[in-house]
Amino acid sequence: MVYYLTRFASWLAGRVPRPARLAVAGPATVLVYYLWAAKRRVTIANMAHILGVPERDARARQLARLSWRNYGRYVSDFFYLPNATPSEMRTRLHDVSPEPGAFALIDEGLARGRGILLVSAHFGAWDVAGVFAAMHTPIYLLVETFDDPRMDRLVQEQRRGLGMDVLRIEKTPRHILRVLQGNGVIGVAVDRPVGRDEGVPISFFGRQCYVPGGIAQLALKSGAALLPGFCWYDDAYSSAYYVSAGPLIIPESSGDKRADTIALTQRMFDALESEVRRRPEQWAVFRRFWPEGEDAEEKAREIASAPAEQVTVGEISGRE
Repeated sequence: MVYYLTRFASWLAGRVPRPARLAVAGPATVLVYYLWAAKRRVTIANMAHILGVPERDARARQLARLSWRNYGRYVSDFFYLPNATPSEMRTRLHDVSPEPGAFALIDEGLARGRGILLVSAHFGAWDVAGVFAAMHTPIYLLVETFDDPRMDRLVQEQRRGLGMDVLRIEKTPRHILRVLQGNGVIGVAVDRPVGRDEGVPISFFGRQCYVPGGIAQLALKSGAALLPGFCWYDDAYSSAYYVSAGPLIIPESSGDKRADTIALTQRMFDALESEVRRRPEQWAVFRRFWPEGEDAEEKAREIASAPAEQVTVGEISGRE
């Protein structure tokens, strides 16, 4: 059913003007926000932490509603993308990275000959960030396989049509390392909160939380540079997309794998925090990002001092 609804929505999106699509998509996702109580509470909790206010504060609730409304823009664009062409997307994309620009940073990373991990987040129009990178260099997206093979084929063919290939996150890390060793570029969203026993501890907006350490471990093992990059919408609901990238992060090894993994993951999330702080209403993470309970920081210190382990698929994706 989802497969046929997606195909119909994509067909319809290609025939409905964007203003009309947004007029429906935004209110629809806000309606979901009000009806889905558990997700509403989690979104408010995340936004309250970003703002540094209690969850009952009206500003946190307003920001939570805006994040769901912006998510409607993303959903609308997701259904439209099969109808888009690379040339159309090129006219709508604007690189606002500091000089010399995002493409120059990609070239700088590739000049090292060890590949690049483009790290992004569920932020703004995150699929379009990959389209932007693919205009300059071949790129692989690290993705999960859909349970429905037809749905999986539909989405992956859509991505390939816009110049992006895919790597399955279910594959062993060797497949990912092989691309990096060939000086390839891989894009991945890293903002996946996990349980305290599944990830590494970092500080994000001033509080400890836990995220997968696999991407940092892959960078340390391969020597690949990390390049944070983000794509977002403007407040005028125009057809433009804005892209920024940087700084280029070069992995450094001290010989302590666990400490190096945590330090490199922290640098990734420092870049994410900087972007989310500027535009929190565009961050679409509807799972509780920060653990509850007074023992969170104590447990974080225990994990930080634990022995280093080999990279696992669970550490990359945040799944067991």
